[in-house]
Amino acid sequence: MKIIVKNISHVFDKNSPLEFKALHNSSCTIDQGEYIAIIGQTGSGKTTFIEHLNSLLVPDEGNLNWIFEHEFKKKKEKFIELKNVSLKKTFRNKFKYSKIVKQHVGIVFQFAEYQLFESTIKKDIMFGPMAFGIEPDVAAQRAVKYLDAVGLGPEFLEQNPLALSGGQKRRVALAGILAIEPDVLILDEPTAGLDPAGVREILEIFDKLNKDGKTIIMVTHDMDNVLERTTRCIVFDQGTIIRDDFTYSILKDENFILQNNLVTPSIIRLTNKIQKKYPQLEIPKIVSLNQMSDFLNEKITQKAKAKNA
Repeated sequence: MKIIVKNISHVFDKNSPLEFKALHNSSCTIDQGEYIAIIGQTGSGKTTFIEHLNSLLVPDEGNLNWIFEHEFKKKKEKFIELKNVSLKKTFRNKFKYSKIVKQHVGIVFQFAEYQLFESTIKKDIMFGPMAFGIEPDVAAQRAVKYLDAVGLGPEFLEQNPLALSGGQKRRVALAGILAIEPDVLILDEPTAGLDPAGVREILEIFDKLNKDGKTIIMVTHDMDNVLERTTRCIVFDQGTIIRDDFTYSILKDENFILQNNLVTPSIIRLTNKIQKKYPQLEIPKIVSLNQMSDFLNEKITQKAKAKNA
């Protein structure tokens, strides 16, 4: 599925003393299977932007296009467009389109575990699919399938979600979104409040989903994870996209990072220190500590062999 965003703007509390333009003339195209980070300072428009991607919000100006191809056998794509939508004037059309979009573009909000409300985990996961017309027996099968996909066994199905740990609640909330089987998964600060082990485990789930073909869009302030996992980065400032490029190209750009009050990933800081101390050393593109460890071990081994030759 492709999402085309064309010059969207959004104003909160329009025509009131609290009027605030959260988005201004923002455009981009998101293709199926991408792994994208959305970064920027708090209040820069990131959350407002992603809420447009699944039609929780509609633009005051500009338009969004969602292009679906449900089956490879189909020759024609299903095309839906929201253009200059007015909620009051076109509520019926907006609702119809919104439901279709939400089924294909899922959002896992920050502290999504607060959305858990059913008496059992099984019922909580089944709620989303059934809201979109999936039969109860199929929804129950999905509950088992996607609970397993997030690393929790069938013994959790009949448990009360409120009795789980924070990390387990986050997984159940994610399973509930996955059970809808969206093409695109949007994650708003998905690692907030998790311990290091929980962060690693939840990110590994997202990595696998992306390898399986899902589009992953992650809003985060964790530049280390952005560098290690995503291939594309969209940067927001004051409600506008100021840069859209390969993740490594953006996060390696020291001047851009400094000018926009962003944080240089730790592995790039380490690379820069090593390069400064050993300018003759040719360091390849490295995005993780494991890659740096492998690179340095290889160089040490090569030097030892040369010394003993």
